[in-house]
Amino acid sequence: MNKSHTLSQKRKVLAARILAQKIGYLKTEDFPPTIFENLPSQTFNAHKIIRAKDELFVVKEGMVEIWNPHQDMLVSELQTGTLFGEISLLGQSMYECQAIAGSGRVTLGVMELELIAEWIKTEPMEILEEIGPRLVLVEAEHYRTIFQTIEHRLSALLLELAGESSVVEGYTQDDFAQQLGSYRETVTTTMQAMKAQKLSKVERKKITILDKEKLEELSKL
Repeated sequence: MNKSHTLSQKRKVLAARILAQKIGYLKTEDFPPTIFENLPSQTFNAHKIIRAKDELFVVKEGMVEIWNPHQDMLVSELQTGTLFGEISLLGQSMYECQAIAGSGRVTLGVMELELIAEWIKTEPMEILEEIGPRLVLVEAEHYRTIFQTIEHRLSALLLELAGESSVVEGYTQDDFAQQLGSYRETVTTTMQAMKAQKLSKVERKKITILDKEKLEELSKL
């Protein structure tokens, strides 16, 4: 592979995190269970490529690996109850990644386009309630990525996680980096700057917002 087209290991980790949030985020538990009953099944032996076109797969048994073949990069591992596929009707894409059966055999339920169209007709609200907010979130993140600095995006994230309180607990700086699609080092530097400006107090897995009004102002720039 041409080295100029090869990502550094650091960028591979970041790219994998972002793709992992886009592929396989729908779960069977998010929908009425009757939808996935009596689906036709396909079984794949270990390490076999699972090709998807106008199909939605449901992992029934085993594990599916998602790989980016252009960068030889493992993106994620999809467990039982996960939905994935290339089906634009549901806003699902593989983003040029490959699905490969894990080290053991995997059994998948298969929903073809005709069945999916019927599902949308019979359960439109359930589908919209699950996918609609996700699409809004993706569009918002897209805007922030293009037009906002990491300081603005981190401010918005902290406010969202804090809610009505002024404390965010249980998250590491690596967690923030993953949610923002950024490097941990970048998040660390930004948080140190916010601390120096007395906008927040940083402790182990705990951040106290000291100036909520200022963070709100930053988040809207």
